[in-house]
Amino acid sequence: MKNTHAFVAAGVILFAGSAALLQPPVIGTVDLERVFNDIHGRAQAEIGLKVAMKEFESRLQKLRDDAESQKADLEGLVAGTQKFKDQEDELMQSALDFRAMSEFVNLKLDATRAEMRRDLFNEIIAEAEKYAVNNGIDIIITNDSQLPIQEGTDIQVVQQLALRRILYVNTTYDITDELIDWINGP
Repeated sequence: MKNTHAFVAAGVILFAGSAALLQPPVIGTVDLERVFNDIHGRAQAEIGLKVAMKEFESRLQKLRDDAESQKADLEGLVAGTQKFKDQEDELMQSALDFRAMSEFVNLKLDATRAEMRRDLFNEIIAEAEKYAVNNGIDIIITNDSQLPIQEGTDIQVVQQLALRRILYVNTTYDITDELIDWINGP
């Protein structure tokens, strides 16, 4: 039993000795929304998104123009004839094609936005790590303490509160501007 106590006492002394060697971590906080909004990569990604949107809008406009042309052709035909029925079927198909393309465009743009956000977030993480290592920072955390709680149902408010991780941060530790400058640097 005496050996067990001696072993535990030695372990406590070793642990206390190694704990004394640890220094408090250097912590930086960032406003992630501001970082997203202010880095140059976002503006470049937005340009790419606008190019994709123009391409899809031109495809939609072509389908819309085709439908308008078919509608005009239909108005010149006599109702009840086979030609009228064929033209009406083409117009209905064009309307279905337009609706399907519109839904596809919305899904594709949403996927493109999501990919853009994911890529930007990965860039922010990589650059934040480089910035932290370069500046002796041990931990960079997102400061969500200033985000307003949106109105909603009780469940929605509880969900917002459950997502909160920080209640208060001294602004002395905020490195948002420095991180943005780092990412946007040469």
